Amino acid sequence: MKDDKLRTSNSNIKAIFLTILPMHIFFIALSIYNILTKDSILALSLSIFSLMIFTSMLTLFLNTYMISKTKNNSR
Repeated sequence: MKDDKLRTSNSNIKAIFLTILPMHIFFIALSIYNILTKDSILALSLSIFSLMIFTSMLTLFLNTYMISKTKNNSR
């Protein structure tokens, strides 16, 4: 019974990861595009700020995914 909960948790994390990853990659690419093309200081600063936020969110989620995967593999 306990193993079933772990498997569903791992599959839920995989499903969430697969739905979040394209959105984060899109926003990161959009921020990089804005940094390279915009001349406005406000647009540039907002793009840099959003790039920092989205890369940190993606890094935190990848860290959570890797930790849960190693915990499930060790059991």
